[in-house]
Amino acid sequence: NPGYRAVSFDDLRIAYSEQLRGLIDGGADLILIETIFDTLNAKAAIFACEEVFQEKGLRLPVMISGTITDLSGRTLSG
Repeated sequence: NPGYRAVSFDDLRIAYSEQLRGLIDGGADLILIETIFDTLNAKAAIFACEEVFQEKGLRLPVMISGTITDLSGRTLSG
């Protein structure tokens, strides 16, 4: 099942949101979502960015660094 994860989307979104608040409060100039091999995790991180940006009334640049996990050239979710 390519949609199965041991953690829920909402749990990831909440964890990413907490991390984002810390980065923003600490003065980050941009957000880097890195070493993404699972597109569903990336979606939760991006979703959290949008929520926190709205909550704080600001927007920072967002970069994503993806990782291909095998020779097929696909991410974990395909």
